[in-house]
Amino acid sequence: MTRLRTCRCGAEFLPRQRQKSCSPDCARRARPPRSPRPSINRNQPIVLRLLKVQPLERRARGGWRFGTKRISDALVDSLIASGRAEIRGGRLHHVEAA
Repeated sequence: MTRLRTCRCGAEFLPRQRQKSCSPDCARRARPPRSPRPSINRNQPIVLRLLKVQPLERRARGGWRFGTKRISDALVDSLIASGRAEIRGGRLHHVEAA
């Protein structure tokens, strides 16, 4: 006698090995949602340490750079908005805390 397993969607199926769902689509729906992409702000401490060493230069094709390391406009915008950095000339400088 074969044992049919019931899926979360209500369909009955013959499981293979440790199969818990009737189809890949049902298995995908049963998985917990993925966490969102890491925030841009995750890299702020690293860039702030780089800024203390020397200012960032603006790239010709957009964005910023520290030597060969590229830094996105979005990250620089968030640093400026938080008051941790400012643009002087064509360079991004660290703002000392008062």
